[in-house]
Amino acid sequence: MELLNELEMEQNEYGTLMDRFLDMHMYITSALQRTDVKALGLQMALDLIHKEKNIDLITGLKTRTQTGRPNWDKIFKELKESGYGPVTVFYCGSPVLARVLSVKSQYYGFKFRKENF
Repeated sequence: MELLNELEMEQNEYGTLMDRFLDMHMYITSALQRTDVKALGLQMALDLIHKEKNIDLITGLKTRTQTGRPNWDKIFKELKESGYGPVTVFYCGSPVLARVLSVKSQYYGFKFRKENF
């Protein structure tokens, strides 16, 4: 988290020099999704705090953590259409998801890099 925080701060500090250098998408896949009524109060509180303080209470980063599973096609399509230039997807985690992201990256013309810890 410290490294991601530093990257966020540097990207913010240098503005257009590093514009869109790093676009983070953080997810808690085991949490209830935004559309689940049981989680509505928590989601609203987290959204309000993020809007007010520009910080995510879960990670401490500026990037808002999302709940549920990501819609990879939506995310990758938006990145492709953004026109920011070459995209490289960095991933660390389950080998099953690594295969999914590798295939999606190839489909959208992105480079894919994974790290195993």
